[in-house]
Amino acid sequence: MKKYITLGFIAFFASTSFIFADDHGQPEYFNFQVNLCKLNKGSSIDKYSDSVNDYIEWSKENDVEVYVARQTPIFPNDNFTSDRGFDFQEILAGSHEVTGKAWDLWRGTKEGQKLAENWQKNAECYVKWGHAYPQYVDQEALANDDDRVASWNWCSRNEGVSYEDLQAQHEIMVSEVEKDSNGLSGWIIMAPQTGAANAPGDFAHIAIFKDIESYMEYKESFASGGWKGYVDYNENFASCRGEELFSDIVLNDPNN
Repeated sequence: MKKYITLGFIAFFASTSFIFADDHGQPEYFNFQVNLCKLNKGSSIDKYSDSVNDYIEWSKENDVEVYVARQTPIFPNDNFTSDRGFDFQEILAGSHEVTGKAWDLWRGTKEGQKLAENWQKNAECYVKWGHAYPQYVDQEALANDDDRVASWNWCSRNEGVSYEDLQAQHEIMVSEVEKDSNGLSGWIIMAPQTGAANAPGDFAHIAIFKDIESYMEYKESFASGGWKGYVDYNENFASCRGEELFSDIVLNDPNN
């Protein structure tokens, strides 16, 4: 039986070594923007993608380039009586400095406003900001894969559990996944911040896998005994809603 890390989910979403590297070359934190989007009537994903590509080219020309990915639900928590109300979500990740500069140019220049108008013509999007903290990164796996899957699991700290207690448990989890990743390519912890008062938890674990086969390798380790660690985490550290799985397509990576 494969040894399973103590959560039934974990996450990372991109090779972001260009941001705030620590002594080991891994970023300590970065800005994590999530656009929750629904296509407007009469638009299409192709038209919308054109507007996003225009933004990416503009960001390169203005030296405010960030990582961009689009995630579309595969196995969502939605059902026939509960619909989140958006078609897909896009992730923009970069330093806080670059993100701030990009938004000022986006709002304060004629070219930026033209891009914004075209973007809003094709979709209605709610923009949220959070802080992302990488825990585990397989740089080679992430750098060589632009079409993958990502799982999200929203959690909230249990009463009486400090952030120090929680991080100590996460460090134990990191040591286990470093021994055997069970198909996992990376892991971040994302804490919602601006515009996120209605977030479904205190933080999210987001996991990236090469494909669904890799995700199933991970889930097999859960079925064969890893679920015990997940139950222990929920009882003693944080209560979690349960995983959702998304496709994860990289649209722009400043490292490549």
